Amino acid sequence: MDNQDDFQKLNEAEEKELRDAQTLYEMEKSNAGWQIVKKWLEDMAFHSWVDPREVEDRKAWEWRELNAFHASNVAKEILENIRKAVDRAEYLQKVKTGEIERKRLTI
Repeated sequence: MDNQDDFQKLNEAEEKELRDAQTLYEMEKSNAGWQIVKKWLEDMAFHSWVDPREVEDRKAWEWRELNAFHASNVAKEILENIRKAVDRAEYLQKVKTGEIERKRLTI
């Protein structure tokens, strides 16, 4: 079998997805500035709460707690989207090199 037969063609959207995710992978693994931002996001996502001693009344505390909750969810979503993109890039790279074979679905 010719070595060229081992490679599978990705469509245009998959090629763009692969390039974007590879850029995110490089950012995640080698960018010192990203490591700082990632730590901030992780802290916001998993270690944030409102100290009730810092607010005047219950209503103010509830408002700050609600905002902290939403900020935490956004931070988690950003981290999760980057992780998913990198995982998807690894899959697409394996498809492209023929390590994983995609078969056509039959209905």
